[in-house]
Amino acid sequence: MKTRGFTLLEILVVVTIIAIVTGGALLALGLIGGQNGAARDLERLQSLLLDARDRAELENRDYGVRLLADGYEVLAFDTATSRWLPIADRVFGGARWANPLELELDVEGRRVLLRREPERGPSPAPDFGVDAAGEFTAFELRATIGSPPRVWRLSPDDAGELQLRELEAAREVRR
Repeated sequence: MKTRGFTLLEILVVVTIIAIVTGGALLALGLIGGQNGAARDLERLQSLLLDARDRAELENRDYGVRLLADGYEVLAFDTATSRWLPIADRVFGGARWANPLELELDVEGRRVLLRREPERGPSPAPDFGVDAAGEFTAFELRATIGSPPRVWRLSPDDAGELQLRELEAAREVRR
């Protein structure tokens, strides 16, 4: 009587497939590797600003970002009414921070006091943004995340490219 079993190769293929699927699921859930949710929020904001730059150039329109305690809101300047209007689409609709962030913002070398609640009124102004020519406002956004605290900086560099990086030492934070 001949018994039929699995070959070593078949078992290895099944184990490899299970490992790949499990690893992908863990990465997708953020349980291993990568950065924490707050750092991903900053990466998402960086990506959104790069998309806004492209959109600003195509539409010849200014875009701005208002920072709030729990997230941010994207605004577009309406030349017909001379007002900043919130954008309510899937890409630019704004977002909430996944984790609490301690934010500091300097715009054109001056510290900006960040609002805790959404500003009410006909035309809330953005904190920073990108103009119709694709030029970013001279800003530096610093976010302190977690314990022990890690500080990230988002700002345009001298060439106008948007840079997001983790600051190495406390002396860099004060720059």
